[in-house]
Amino acid sequence: MKSITSAANATFKAWLRLAEHPREARAQGRALAEGLHLAQAALEAAVPIEAALLRHGAACPEAARLADAAIAGGAAGYEVAASLYDRLSPVEHGAGLMLVTTVAQQRLPERARRDMLYLDGVQDPGNVGALLRTAAAAGIRDVLASPATAALWAPKTLRAGQGAQFRLRLHEQVAITSLPGVLAGDWMGADARGGEPLWSVPLPAAPVGWIFGAEGGGLSAAARAACRRLVSIPIDAAVESLNVAAAAAVCLFERRRRLSASR
Repeated sequence: MKSITSAANATFKAWLRLAEHPREARAQGRALAEGLHLAQAALEAAVPIEAALLRHGAACPEAARLADAAIAGGAAGYEVAASLYDRLSPVEHGAGLMLVTTVAQQRLPERARRDMLYLDGVQDPGNVGALLRTAAAAGIRDVLASPATAALWAPKTLRAGQGAQFRLRLHEQVAITSLPGVLAGDWMGADARGGEPLWSVPLPAAPVGWIFGAEGGGLSAAARAACRRLVSIPIDAAVESLNVAAAAAVCLFERRRRLSASR
């Protein structure tokens, strides 16, 4: 296992760019996955792993075991000085294990016959990660993100997604004008202020694309124009709206429930 003790090390500097610049993952084609859960998820998904980083002085047997598994699969192993590792980690007291994984550039689907999700300017990494986790749990496989959406592979988004990124086909920087050719079905948008109640809206057997908008502002005008229907979730009158990830969970699992009931 190689040792890195200097901030001037070129390899460390490349990792630091990944840690400090959310869009760098797309530029470098790789991402930093910190923690035991993400490491286990990456190994289970058999994603390509370039390197396993252990924090010097970290005495966690599970971290060492997962690092050994990554190295056995072809990853390079590094022991990183504690002060340098902490500059890379998105959390103050992490597990002392970080994997550098390859980020696959996925081809945009054409007339796909499966449900999918489009994130229209969702800017909080925690919300984006939660949306990805919800999509994976609901059986969605393709998630598209507008240029204004937070980076899907940024460290904070990865941590919030809890490994969902490794089970999804992710497409970033997708313009709203691309949506008609992506799906062999209709797009539906969640609109807290003017959509039809979800419980009474017919959901077709054909594929559905779901669009969820930015925190606060909701769907952009272009996204609303791309939707065949707008739906809302009936909530208590004293509450203005749901968190975007919570709203997505309601919509996606209502869709899943109806599909299961029709079989």
